[in-house]
Amino acid sequence: MKTITIPNREYLQMQQTVEHLQQQLKLLQDQLKWYLASPQIEPQPMAPLANFNQPVSIKRGSAKAIITYLAEDFTAPLLSDFQDYMSL
Repeated sequence: MKTITIPNREYLQMQQTVEHLQQQLKLLQDQLKWYLASPQIEPQPMAPLANFNQPVSIKRGSAKAIITYLAEDFTAPLLSDFQDYMSL
């Protein structure tokens, strides 16, 4: 068997990773035991989906919390990127 040496720092990191994975495995095993021991719950019927044909009202500023980053070159021309498509 070939012996490979690694720096002590890498060994400690690997050891911490293994310990973390062992803890996660224990948690998953405990959850599985609880799930298997709990009485089975009857599935509830889902609410009907919303009617997608109804118009949606969109107001100015409604995406303030959704869009958090725009690249600096967002408004830059895209001519070089689409040159192949424009020549058709």
